[in-house]
Amino acid sequence: MNSKHASNMVTQDLTDSVENAKKDASEKSLTKESIAEAMAKMKKELNQAVASKKEDESTLKDMKAECFDKKSSFEDKQQLRGEEIEAIQKAVEILSDPEAMSGTKHLALVQKGSALAQFLNAGATTQEGIRLKMQEFFTQRAKKLKSKNLELLAEKLAADPFVKVKQMIDGMITRLLNEANEDASHEGFCDKEMGQSKISRNKLTGDIDSLEAAVDEGKAQIMLLKQDSTKLTAEVADLQAAMMESTKLRNTEKAQNKNTVADATQAIGAVAAATAVLKDFYKSASQATALVQSTASAPQTFGDKFNGQQAEAGGVMALLEVISSDFSNLKADTEAAEAAAVRSYDDFMTEAKLNKATKTRAIEMDESDKIGAESKLQSDTNDLKSTQDQLLAAERYHATLVPQCIDKGQTFNERTSSRREEIQSLKEALKILG
Repeated sequence: MNSKHASNMVTQDLTDSVENAKKDASEKSLTKESIAEAMAKMKKELNQAVASKKEDESTLKDMKAECFDKKSSFEDKQQLRGEEIEAIQKAVEILSDPEAMSGTKHLALVQKGSALAQFLNAGATTQEGIRLKMQEFFTQRAKKLKSKNLELLAEKLAADPFVKVKQMIDGMITRLLNEANEDASHEGFCDKEMGQSKISRNKLTGDIDSLEAAVDEGKAQIMLLKQDSTKLTAEVADLQAAMMESTKLRNTEKAQNKNTVADATQAIGAVAAATAVLKDFYKSASQATALVQSTASAPQTFGDKFNGQQAEAGGVMALLEVISSDFSNLKADTEAAEAAAVRSYDDFMTEAKLNKATKTRAIEMDESDKIGAESKLQSDTNDLKSTQDQLLAAERYHATLVPQCIDKGQTFNERTSSRREEIQSLKEALKILG
């Protein structure tokens, strides 16, 4: 029974060693998966950073190209505006010269290549000639500048007297100036809002990427904590079962050893009592036979004195001594085995309780970490949804800005240049009429 128990203990130790090795391998596999997941997350963040950098570089390139186009357009408009001013000045010079009525100077300008002199009408009256020349001048400028306002003014010149024309020109100048102010304000508004919209959308996109990564990390952390907690709970249950089984075996072994010691003690006493009885018998028997031999008249019928089988090898006294020794050895061995089993049981229970307390504490810490991770995951999820809603709102606002701020026809600089040229032409016309 002792050998069998010792064999069972060795088998149990080896089984526990195998299970612990398997658990260590499982834990290392989980650690490896966690590291691989962290590496994947870092690679994802790197890819996002590279993509964001490429997008910023593309935006910078587009912005430079747009600025270059606007600069070229502005220079072209400035050149066109200068040509328009030069033409208007020539027209003013023609109309304000007293000799213009006779047409002599215009004929000279025609010879020099003046564009307006060809429209002089020698047979018309002085006032009619001026009106016709102004009408033709504004017609040409309207075609060159593609201005509806100048075209309308040229049409009015064909029918209205100069007083109404002057009033109309003054009103058109005022309206164009108002339009210029409104257009400049609108352009400033567009530049500001479009820039802020782009910055806001880029920032929200980056925040969404970060929050998505945080949500994925939180889910992975919660899953690992759940797995770890489940594993530790199973280990605690196994320890509890092992402690109960060990206690059951210890109680059974203790009872058996107690009975064995009691039986051995009782047997030792019985052997001692039997030995005493036999010693008394052999002593009495030897004295009796010696007494008979000492009587002279008594016949020597029974031989020498009786000593029995107590001294011979294998005699009853020797056998009783062997039996007593065996029972004593059994008692001593059983008591020693009991003491060793008690020490082994106490050591096992101490270590098992320590492991159980450690694993229970680890379970509590994992549960606390899991609650914290779940709370953070909920917060990150809410922040992600809120940020996504903000990005959608920013996209919708940008969609409303596009038709207002991105003109498919003339740019702001082109409109400003054309409007300035129109205003300058109208002012020169007012000077002519004055």
